[in-house]
Amino acid sequence: MIRSHLHKAWQAGLSLIELMVGLTIGLFLTLGMFVLITNSSSAFKVQDDFARMQENATSAMRYIGSSLRMAGFYGYAQDASVINTTFGAVSTTTDCGSATNTPLSNWAIDLRFSVFGLQGLTQSDINTTVPCVAVANFLEITGGQQILVTRGALGTRVADPNADGNLADGLAAMRNYTTTIFVQADPGEGLIFYGNDFTTLKGAARTRTLPNGNDIDIFEFAAHVYYIRPCSRFAAGATACTAAADDGRPIPTLVRQELSGSAMTEVALAEGIERMNLLYGIDNVPAGAPDGVADTFTTTPAAADWQNVVSVRVTLLVRSNTLTAQYDDGAKTYDLDGDNAITAADYNCTTDVATPSACRYKRKVFSQLVQLRNIAQRRGL
Repeated sequence: MIRSHLHKAWQAGLSLIELMVGLTIGLFLTLGMFVLITNSSSAFKVQDDFARMQENATSAMRYIGSSLRMAGFYGYAQDASVINTTFGAVSTTTDCGSATNTPLSNWAIDLRFSVFGLQGLTQSDINTTVPCVAVANFLEITGGQQILVTRGALGTRVADPNADGNLADGLAAMRNYTTTIFVQADPGEGLIFYGNDFTTLKGAARTRTLPNGNDIDIFEFAAHVYYIRPCSRFAAGATACTAAADDGRPIPTLVRQELSGSAMTEVALAEGIERMNLLYGIDNVPAGAPDGVADTFTTTPAAADWQNVVSVRVTLLVRSNTLTAQYDDGAKTYDLDGDNAITAADYNCTTDVATPSACRYKRKVFSQLVQLRNIAQRRGL
């Protein structure tokens, strides 16, 4: 009985070989699990990066596209020449105008040019050309940045809360209406004014009315200046971009100067926008009657051609917000001007950015053609 008991106890154990085999199989299974987790994490990061890039590009295109589509909309005016800019005594501040970017004062309400662009601007000349832009908040780019300017009314009508045809109450209900600029026009005449001056102007028979005496629709006026800033969020206590912005890894961001009341103010719009290329579609009047369709595209329209711009091709280079280990973007050159050739307008991280980590970001190009419907439609009549 004793020998049988000992024999059974000895049989219950594992040999050294069996133990080693079991450990080896366990190690392979564990390694496989870690590889699976690592690959899943890497795949998730890639998908997350591109999803965020897509989201940022969509937001940027929405802002720019909306401004371009409303450019040249001055109420129901037939064209900008019928808008009187004197009666309302409007005066914009923190102006963006200069000797090379006229006019010097009241630049935001220069209705002659509903769409305008500047090219090749760097930190060395941005403040003298566009004084409303801080040097530290202007991304330094090889060959310089392009800037897009749009002017036009927003599409939302001032409400008529009492449904009595008198829009004075609707203006008074709007936030900051006393310093906000509005436009009102019929096809033959119009004016821009501050909201709190409407009643006085109406008493002087300066405002526009319908045959039944009701006020013609009023719209808020907007002026936008688009460019790229070196960072998204300022460092604590800072009022401009520094190396410490965005937790020490500044994210290039699309921003714009916009009218807040009657002052130009910088507003951040979409992160990760690293480059912006603009091609302006010109309706060549000398080649025939204007039809509202672009005949040629150029980044540098002649001074006389800005009023003939009927469409804009917007191309954005969007990068991920975070670095990716073991990723190198240096072999890629991104075609930003759409000519299928490598030119100065295109981007390569090894030549366009001097930081060692520049090539460790993922990038993608997004492009959209926007028709200036308020300008093109008038020319096509």
